[in-house]
Amino acid sequence: MKNLRNLTISGGIALLITAICMIMLGVTTKEDSPTLYRILVLLGGDVINGGYIQSLTYLAFFWAWFEVKEKLIIIARERRAFKLNMIPTGEKIVFMPSDINNLKFKLIEFERKEKYILSDLLKKACTKFHTSKSLSELIDIVSIQVEVSQEKAEGDQSIIRYLTWVIPSIGFVGTVIGISQALIIANSGDMEKITSLLGVAFDTTLVALVLSIIIMWFVHQLQEESDRFHSDLKEFVIDNLINKIEIP
Repeated sequence: MKNLRNLTISGGIALLITAICMIMLGVTTKEDSPTLYRILVLLGGDVINGGYIQSLTYLAFFWAWFEVKEKLIIIARERRAFKLNMIPTGEKIVFMPSDINNLKFKLIEFERKEKYILSDLLKKACTKFHTSKSLSELIDIVSIQVEVSQEKAEGDQSIIRYLTWVIPSIGFVGTVIGISQALIIANSGDMEKITSLLGVAFDTTLVALVLSIIIMWFVHQLQEESDRFHSDLKEFVIDNLINKIEIP
């Protein structure tokens, strides 16, 4: 449902931009204001003569952008778990083996109201230590669970990676279409029409490459936030649980 909502919103924005450009293009001539005319064409206003390619590019861009923002919001929510005092975090806190099971029940009770990746990781760590009584095995299971969580997060970003590939691809498709159309009418001698088609052809690639540069910045920001979160997740469990377990 969230993806569908994001697609609807991003599609609406892309269509709105195109509609505004089409309206302005209708009252702007190339002779009166060539610079403004050129900008409107770049923004996808001239749909009949190839602007639909830019519209598809903007659609993919906004879809990817909303997906990235959604994932960043999820990470920000998960980060709040570090401050919810799921387990005691004082410097002088020491856990005896008998305390671990009590921590697990406390975490189970906590998850009845709200569940976080951190609470699930702590609960699994308590379960593992209760059965093995081994700190080395506990560290291993925590590392594995963090890696699994990170792999799931990367899997959820597959649509974003696809869209970042689609954006320049649409631009190149537009270029091929424009050049092909120009070649078809090359023998007609209509240089103005040929020039217009070639302009549209290169405009689609230009728009796509610019949008790719922008969206890749957001994608790398998302990847950085995800990696930092999972690193902090592992560090939190080691510092506040594993390092404070005292085995007689």
